[in-house]
Amino acid sequence: MSKGEKGFTIIEILISLAVFALAIPAIAISIRNLVVLNNRARDLALINIIASNKAEQVRSAGFNSLSPGTVDFSSELSSEISSPKSASYTVTIPNAGEAVITFDISYRDYNKTRTLTYKTIVSELGVGQ
Repeated sequence: MSKGEKGFTIIEILISLAVFALAIPAIAISIRNLVVLNNRARDLALINIIASNKAEQVRSAGFNSLSPGTVDFSSELSSEISSPKSASYTVTIPNAGEAVITFDISYRDYNKTRTLTYKTIVSELGVGQ
């Protein structure tokens, strides 16, 4: 270019296009990963809240209200959690005066079914975790 002309050379334009061609897919992949992580964190937070609330509800009912078996509470899961989803708790009485409650919550997490398990203990004398 002569001294009086202003603008970019073809080399500068090609280099900037190459930089953009590399940067745009990387940014798109990063955004996709952030969305996936955000959804996963939301599902885990909701499931932890639901499990905690259900455990407190079962513990508040007391030992004498518990009988061995499995109870389904899938209807209490939030509609925001990915389907298919299911939730149940199982009461076992390993020793006299002691009940172990196991909560199992399953949901779909990006083409993979995940199951989270929580446990608590309720006794005739009080509550233990």
